[in-house]
Amino acid sequence: MTDNGNQGDSRRTKRRYAHELYPAGEEGVVRDLAIEVPHLYAVAIGSEVWDTGWFAAIGSDERRQEAADRTVQLVYTRQVAFLADAIAQGLTGDAAWQWAEDHLADETGELAYERAVHHGVDPDRIKPYPCGPEPINHRHYSHGSHGIATRIPLRESECADCTEPVEVSEEQAR
Repeated sequence: MTDNGNQGDSRRTKRRYAHELYPAGEEGVVRDLAIEVPHLYAVAIGSEVWDTGWFAAIGSDERRQEAADRTVQLVYTRQVAFLADAIAQGLTGDAAWQWAEDHLADETGELAYERAVHHGVDPDRIKPYPCGPEPINHRHYSHGSHGIATRIPLRESECADCTEPVEVSEEQAR
């Protein structure tokens, strides 16, 4: 469950973390690339820094280190996803490596986004993993993430349009 951070609150964000939508395989189990590639792209999308506190990392050394670590994580998750994608396409050896590295050179993340969509991943449903404090504002888009953005002066976890009620099972209600 993607908790909105407010203890006792009965709402959560509609977007989910990558591992909630595209779970990792069990330890020691090698999955088909048709399952693994979407998972890897979802994790790469979830490792993006947009919509996180990454940009607020100008304070303490600890915050700067957190932002630097997240940047390394972002590059690594993209690289692994691209390499798995290349192998899934039937590329091997240097050809697979070259294809992955060529795609990794796109720092904008657009190629990762496009390849994720190609493999059935819906990036708009993925909430980025936390990095720093939750931003005090967020964006609403008129037509998905490529539409016109409207800045909302409210945390995503506090926005009625971006959250939904948490369904409580009978067992949890007791």
